[in-house]
Amino acid sequence: MAQTTKNIVRLNVAVTQNSYKNLIVYQKAVDLSYEIIKYFSDINLPKSKEFIVLQLLRAIASVGANIAEGYGRFYKKYYRQFLSIARGSSFESDYWLEMIDKLDEFDKEKVRDFVNRNTELSKMLTATMKRLQD
Repeated sequence: MAQTTKNIVRLNVAVTQNSYKNLIVYQKAVDLSYEIIKYFSDINLPKSKEFIVLQLLRAIASVGANIAEGYGRFYKKYYRQFLSIARGSSFESDYWLEMIDKLDEFDKEKVRDFVNRNTELSKMLTATMKRLQD
């Protein structure tokens, strides 16, 4: 029984070493999503402005989720397809961040930091997709 447990542990280590969680683009997506959620969760907004923030939260959370889902696909072309979806969500997030910036009700530096980090994510996703081209 100890040997079986030992083999399972070894298997988990091997799986962990080849995980989407080790991808820098995934880690950056998770960090950005977390910080955006944390920043906007404590702000009370009227419904019309809350809608914009909720759209941003949905879009930015989709970036990391699609990287993870795509990584779990069996074929490279499907992984690339999910990276493309993640990139689209990143572009959508950029739109919502632009709208939030125009509202002039939030810390401009914080919003610009979010925009810059999201732009970096888009570029990383594009580069990863290009490396996966046949």
